[in-house]
Amino acid sequence: MKRLFAVMVVLVSVLGALAVPAQADGDGKNYYVENLVRLQGPGYHKGGGHVNVPPGFDPPKCWYQPEYNYEEMKDFIERVWFAMHHDPDGQKEAGPWKEKALAEIAPHSGESGKIFWFLTSDGTDAGWDCMMATDPFWKYVGPTPPRVGGDKIIDPIDLARIARANLTLPDPVITINPPGGTSYVGLETWVGVPAHEPLYVEAFVEGFPQISARIDAVPTRVEITTNGPGQVQDGKADCPVYQKGASLASGCWIKFSKSSLGARYTITVTQHWEVTTNVGIGLPPGEVSSTATVRVDEIQSTVRK
Repeated sequence: MKRLFAVMVVLVSVLGALAVPAQADGDGKNYYVENLVRLQGPGYHKGGGHVNVPPGFDPPKCWYQPEYNYEEMKDFIERVWFAMHHDPDGQKEAGPWKEKALAEIAPHSGESGKIFWFLTSDGTDAGWDCMMATDPFWKYVGPTPPRVGGDKIIDPIDLARIARANLTLPDPVITINPPGGTSYVGLETWVGVPAHEPLYVEAFVEGFPQISARIDAVPTRVEITTNGPGQVQDGKADCPVYQKGASLASGCWIKFSKSSLGARYTITVTQHWEVTTNVGIGLPPGEVSSTATVRVDEIQSTVRK
């Protein structure tokens, strides 16, 4: 019966008889309860940038969100009943379903706020599959969500995970000194990675400021690797671009011990980010990499007689 109800919601939406907000993605797939989760902040760039989702990280794909107060819920039930009653496949169950639904919400008459929460998704195919695998389509939650893992009721912890899944981190910008793309055996090849400002992403349910979360991302360490042999100095929060007179201790560099024999060695720079949140859960760190190449020659000496 619960699955029939979900199917009927789709049906009445198609018929235009149900006043549930609807939206469509670029593929024309409909999601019959509008997703109210909103994202903002310098670490969120919708439709562009390098979204940093760690392997295996699984943010919520579908969830219950606040939708109707008591009177709106009664109206919703009437509209679903109307659609079922006028559909040959739903007429038999329309009356009993309406009676049961009204009885279910009756104890909450007089309560204020959006106390009935409806299922929605992140707009992806996985989100749609999540909705189709979840019963019921709506439930009574009350004005404030409980923080219970796995209940699919959107709360600040879920929002922190959604914010983490939408965190956009910039690719490291690499400068090499000596300039011109050529260095020498035994000479410190300076690798500059300019510092980046901390970033944050805020996630919230529109119209419900108490249901929100913020994540903060701070660059903590630059890691440098290369496919050429030699000594590497890295591990700093950022690697300053080379300035004349700079001490070796202040920067990041590679001292190659062997020529690249006319080819080029690859230098990989990985910027590590610490990610924290204001809702008291651990989140995976961020890692973003860029590469550069350098030719390494032997230092030639001239012997005069």
